[in-house]
Amino acid sequence: MFFRRLLCTGLVLCSLSFSLQAKVYTVPMLSEANGLLLSQPERALSLTEKYLSQRRLSKPQDPARVHINEESDHTIRTPLNTVNALQIQAKALSILHRSEQAISVVKKAEQIASDNGLIYPLYESRLLLAEFYWENLRNSATALNMLDSIEKESRKAPSLKLTKQLQVLKYRALMLRANIESNIGADEKAEKLYIKAKGYLVALDDQDELINYQLKLGQHYLKHHHYDMALDRLLSGYWLAVETDDQGQIAQANYYLAELFDERKVYDKALDHATQAGEFFERYKRSQQLAKTLTLIASIYEQQGRYNLALVHYFNALDQENQLQHEVRSARLRLNIARVYLHLYNYTKAEQYIVQARNLAQQSGNEKIVAESQILQGQLELAENKLDNAVTSLQAGLISASRIGAIKLQLMGESILSEAFEKQNDYYNALLSQRRYEQLYASKQESIAKSNVEVFKQQQKMMERSLKLEEMEREQFESEKALYKQQKVSMVLIGLLAVMLLLLLRRQHISKQLKEQLSQLRVDYYTHPRSGLRNLRMLNARLANSLQQSSANFEQWHLGEIINEPLSDRLRFALFEATFLKRIYLEQGYKQGLDAEKAFGSYLKEQVLEPARIYHFSDAMFLYIEPNARLSCDPKQLADSLQQLVDNYTLKNNLNNAIQVGMAEYPFLPRAYTAINDQELIDILLMAVNAGLNMNDTDPGSHWVHLCAIDAAPAASFVCGDIRRSCIEGIDKGLVKVRSSSKAEIIWNNDHSTDTKVS
Repeated sequence: MFFRRLLCTGLVLCSLSFSLQAKVYTVPMLSEANGLLLSQPERALSLTEKYLSQRRLSKPQDPARVHINEESDHTIRTPLNTVNALQIQAKALSILHRSEQAISVVKKAEQIASDNGLIYPLYESRLLLAEFYWENLRNSATALNMLDSIEKESRKAPSLKLTKQLQVLKYRALMLRANIESNIGADEKAEKLYIKAKGYLVALDDQDELINYQLKLGQHYLKHHHYDMALDRLLSGYWLAVETDDQGQIAQANYYLAELFDERKVYDKALDHATQAGEFFERYKRSQQLAKTLTLIASIYEQQGRYNLALVHYFNALDQENQLQHEVRSARLRLNIARVYLHLYNYTKAEQYIVQARNLAQQSGNEKIVAESQILQGQLELAENKLDNAVTSLQAGLISASRIGAIKLQLMGESILSEAFEKQNDYYNALLSQRRYEQLYASKQESIAKSNVEVFKQQQKMMERSLKLEEMEREQFESEKALYKQQKVSMVLIGLLAVMLLLLLRRQHISKQLKEQLSQLRVDYYTHPRSGLRNLRMLNARLANSLQQSSANFEQWHLGEIINEPLSDRLRFALFEATFLKRIYLEQGYKQGLDAEKAFGSYLKEQVLEPARIYHFSDAMFLYIEPNARLSCDPKQLADSLQQLVDNYTLKNNLNNAIQVGMAEYPFLPRAYTAINDQELIDILLMAVNAGLNMNDTDPGSHWVHLCAIDAAPAASFVCGDIRRSCIEGIDKGLVKVRSSSKAEIIWNNDHSTDTKVS
């Protein structure tokens, strides 16, 4: 049953998709308390206590829903929110240095998470407990054992497999383990752990965690005297914190930078950063951090020889440590105060604070402070010229320092002891002390040299990285410059293309308009304005070309270039006059005449189909043209067709259907295609129509006249320049045959001496 509950819980945990960036609290009170941890831990503690006291723990009904965050009822709290509240409360107690209470509260959270099957909050609570054992109690062994246990158990948890929650746990566990290893002196192991943790940090994608990582790694490098690497990391963390405006992280970064610049003897920068950090800790009443910062500022002033300012800050730091009741740090501060008084030649005060520091150190069992107090006591006694007492105190201090391996204290003690022996005129022991000092110094220098080798390697790596970065920046600058130029060229080209496109579109639009205008002009130019049919202009333009083409084809046939005679190029012409149009104008008026002429033109356009063509020759005269492939075609048939065409229109509209038709073929001279041109052909047609009109005077009605030259008609008879006279002479000589609808005699020319009777 328990495993089933674990599985259900795991499935729901996966479905909720816990945020990796930051823990999300659905209860506003808990969210506010979590945000106040760094700045106002007392307020955060008060809010969590209020939340836990005002609400009762709900009883879960479904094991798969015991951790749901939603609390519509404000009188109850879910197990998950209860665990979250206890975790925040434990963190606040830890920050306030109430270690035992913090451990007790987080164990309670662990128990509730275990009872309710909350796997991820369970491991969170255990991880917090390991942090408290290390951060507050400095119990590295217990903390590391707990981390091993968390790592083994989390691998077996079914709800955490293949989820990002496992990555979060691994990252936090690795960071805590790296911090512990760094503090216990395992430099290389800690650095490997930091590098491994960075791989999980990428998955977190959390700016706050990135800042914390940079600061922790910078603190690690600073602790092990890798100053260049420390400066790189701490500055990165500082500027990231500035970008996010995280005041708590900025204060931590300022403190670590102050420590770094202090060790590098850059006191002005150290004071600047330490002062900024102290202002934040003082504003938010962070007593422990404030005490450490005040101690650092005092140490800087002491190294600068500004002893009064150093004393002021040491005393302020001592007040904070007395409130925190931390015996070791209080003892250390009293030693610092004693040393400053010794510099100020106030031996009474110096001895008073040395005794206080030694007593506190003996109570807490801190051998290093005891040894340092003995050496400082010997220095004081040497200054007071109590040489025997000084030698005794210095030797006792050196024995303690040697037992704990404090090289720095041994160096200071041997130097002062050599001076004390020299003042006693015991030059042999003074020389021995000096030699021991030199041996210790050489050993220290060897250690420093090894450290310098590592530092040099790190500097080399940094230099290579810096050079590579500069090269990449240069390449990036060149690439950006080239890209900028390319963008400018592209923009110019795009602009030119846009302009050209606009010009082309405009030209196309104008061309389209001009074509439409030209088309309309052609229509207007070649169309009769009243009937809408092709007009005389088109007739003049088309007829000449058509006749020339026919002549060219005939010549090619005649010369043998074309095998078959081009009969398809022969044309029949019929020029007829619709008398009723004139009468409408005269009898009914201009407007009715226009309407009738328009209607008749539309009618003809519909009835006359290709390849036949019809033209509006003049007011009431129309020219009909059709191909004449058959040489023997009865003109009466064509005249009847035209008469039928007119009858269909006039009978329907009660109009006079009389028409006068003049007809001829092209070529007019069968053996001389080119002898008669277009204008002369039209003149022949006009003669025929006029003959019909003359017949209409004596015999009203429709008449047609057809003129046709005989096959043997010579071209020379028609080249006199007057086609009418040539035709009349041809009729007289029998070269031109005349056929008509009437048997009456046709008088072609009243002045002519010969009359020809048409048969």
